[in-house]
Amino acid sequence: MLASLWSWYISWAIPGLGMFSEAYIIFSLGLTKPLQKAMFPTCFKTHDACPEAITHVQNYIQLCGIIAGMLAFGALGDYMGRRWGSRIVASIMLSGTILLTFSPLVPNPATFLNFYIFAATWYGFGVGGEYPMASASAAERSQSDEALRHRRGEQVVLTFSGQGMGNFVNGCVILIMMAWFGMTGPTLDPTKARDVISIQFAVGAAVSVFMVLWRWFKLKESEVWEAEKHDFDEITENELHKGKRYLTLNAFANFWPRLTATSMAWVANDFAFYGNKLFQSTFIALLYPKATEFERMQWTVLNSAVSLMGYFCAAALIDKKWYGRCRMQNVGFLMMFVLFLICGVAFPTLTASEAGLRAFQFLYFFSSFWNQFGPNCTTWLVAAEVFPTDVRGTFQGISAAMGKVGAIIADIVFGYVSTRTTFYMSAAFGLAGALVTWLFLPDTTGLSLDELDRMAKYMLSNEFEHYHGEAVNPKHLSTWERYVLKWHRHYDPEMDRKHKAIQLAKSMGKELSALEKEVLSKC
Repeated sequence: MLASLWSWYISWAIPGLGMFSEAYIIFSLGLTKPLQKAMFPTCFKTHDACPEAITHVQNYIQLCGIIAGMLAFGALGDYMGRRWGSRIVASIMLSGTILLTFSPLVPNPATFLNFYIFAATWYGFGVGGEYPMASASAAERSQSDEALRHRRGEQVVLTFSGQGMGNFVNGCVILIMMAWFGMTGPTLDPTKARDVISIQFAVGAAVSVFMVLWRWFKLKESEVWEAEKHDFDEITENELHKGKRYLTLNAFANFWPRLTATSMAWVANDFAFYGNKLFQSTFIALLYPKATEFERMQWTVLNSAVSLMGYFCAAALIDKKWYGRCRMQNVGFLMMFVLFLICGVAFPTLTASEAGLRAFQFLYFFSSFWNQFGPNCTTWLVAAEVFPTDVRGTFQGISAAMGKVGAIIADIVFGYVSTRTTFYMSAAFGLAGALVTWLFLPDTTGLSLDELDRMAKYMLSNEFEHYHGEAVNPKHLSTWERYVLKWHRHYDPEMDRKHKAIQLAKSMGKELSALEKEVLSKC
């Protein structure tokens, strides 16, 4: 019993180390800003040593590095494979973490800022590549394991839950270090602040070292990617006599509604999710104006713990046919819409009394839970499920990159509007995300990735009308695919069963009868 539980835990915990490292480092860049101000006040407070614009632009540059990594390694992962892609991004992340660990030791404020921005952006480039590599690998690993095939969503979401754990653990490490160095009062010592920043990065570096060693010496190539790459290349080059570019263009032509769903839903989610994170320190300061940085960090850790529960709830229900991917994403978006709308409408009342502030805190933390128990998990999952293997990394990378565009929009816009307006805007994006999900996102709950690849091969061969399998079952299609594209008209389980039997016989070298040839021609 214990051995099976340990095996199950390892099956997602170790693959999830990349997302653990991502959240641990990326969110620490925001959590350590008060410590940076204490360490170099002339750079981050008075701006005598550093231009104020540069101190603000570090968030955008880092996100640009993440976007570049998502696009580059999404495409490279489809070309070179999941194993090599994962090895390279892990190595970049490790080198970036090492640079961040030693950055506080730079004595000059302006030099520190430039070094820090470079290290964070380089690390972000690796993190960007981790998104398509980790999600595609997790989905394909579950597909190739008979015991995990019916729990694919659970495995992918649990791998992604490393993000929630990384965020939570980073907050705990910073809290412990602040307590260890006696930084619990209203003032922060510059030297101790430097040490806390460096040590908490060093903890992240230790995790990255293990991740890199595991991927270089233990990680195996995705069996699904190896098999499907051969098949798609065979069709493209030997049957159609086309180049690899045709394969990607064909996927764009057939799956653009799904790419719209995964991309635009991710924009809506990251606008609210990262806007929530960016606004978190301001919100906690509003609730507890007299609290020390140490006390505010405690509330931040509590919010991270609430969010973490959302990841686990999502994993528990994601494969249930009565709930599944689409419903979870829609409910999550709609709950965010309702909760943020309440915060906006009732803002004066919620901020007018002690009891109102407590209710405000509940609404804010509850929105974090529904974000994880909804679109933050599902956008990462479905972008690795609704596309065929040959472009899975590329399209997941594009979708994730669009999400980071949403984060950049939130970072820029929230700096120019009132606190109340941020809640109205987050509510609007939540509603927009629900509408995009309803219109364009298919529900892949219970659908095999092999069946999706099989449909894609028919599309690639320009014989889509002859495909009759489960991938065009109305329950696995989006509203757009059912009522506009009308893919469901091809669904015929009996004809598909005959087609599969004949294809199997053909692959085994058996001679087809005249009747079988007739059925095959009609299929």
